[in-house]
Amino acid sequence: MGRRRLVAESHRPTLREELVGLPKWPRIAAIVVLAILALAGIAALAKGETEDGTRTIVREPIAFNLRYPDDMKKLAPSEGQYLHLKREGLDEFIVEPLTLPAYTGDVGGILPVAASREMEALKKRFPQLEPVEEGKTRINRVAGYSIVFRASRSPRLYGRVVLLPQDAPGALDGVKLVMLATPDGGADKPRDVGAQGELKTPYRSFRFGTEGP
Repeated sequence: MGRRRLVAESHRPTLREELVGLPKWPRIAAIVVLAILALAGIAALAKGETEDGTRTIVREPIAFNLRYPDDMKKLAPSEGQYLHLKREGLDEFIVEPLTLPAYTGDVGGILPVAASREMEALKKRFPQLEPVEEGKTRINRVAGYSIVFRASRSPRLYGRVVLLPQDAPGALDGVKLVMLATPDGGADKPRDVGAQGELKTPYRSFRFGTEGP
C-alpha cells in the first residue's frame, strides 16, 4: 500500500519539501533562522502575558511590587496609603496598611473578624455602601479575605477590598488592596472589580517583596 498523503496538493510544497530541495549549508542556515524566529515569537508571547504595563516597587514600610497599565496614573500617596493608582472617572487601585489584632492559630480565623471591622470603616467612607459578598481568597498563593460591595448607585461605583497579611506565621501586618471601579472602568457589577477591566493587572500581579514573577 502506498504511503498516505497527509497534506493536500493545494498546500504543497510544504516547508519540509522546500528545505529538502536546498543545498546543505543554505538549508542549515534557513533552519537556524526559523528556529530563532520561533523562539522570538514565544518570548514575545510570554512577555505579553506576564509583563504588561509598568512595574513598580515599594520597599518601605512593607516591601511589595506589582504592575499597572500604562494608562493608569501613579499619584503621590496620601497619608495612610502606600500606593495610589488611578484612571480619572474610571477606576482606582490603592494599597493601604493592614494591622491585625493578636491571634493564635491560623490567620484565616482572624480575617473575618478584621473584615467585620473593615466593613464598618467602609460604611463611614461610603455612606451608600451595600455589601455584596465576602470570603477567603488567595493572591499569588498568599491567603487573604475579600470584601465586595456597591459603593453607590448614583453614580454607579463598585468596590473590592482585599485584606492580605504578610505570608509569615503569626504575621500581624500586611496590606489592604482597595479597588474601585465604574461601569466605564470595566465593572458592570460589583464582582467585576478586579476581575474585569484594567484593575486585573495590579490585582493579579501583586506580590510581597521586591521580586516579580
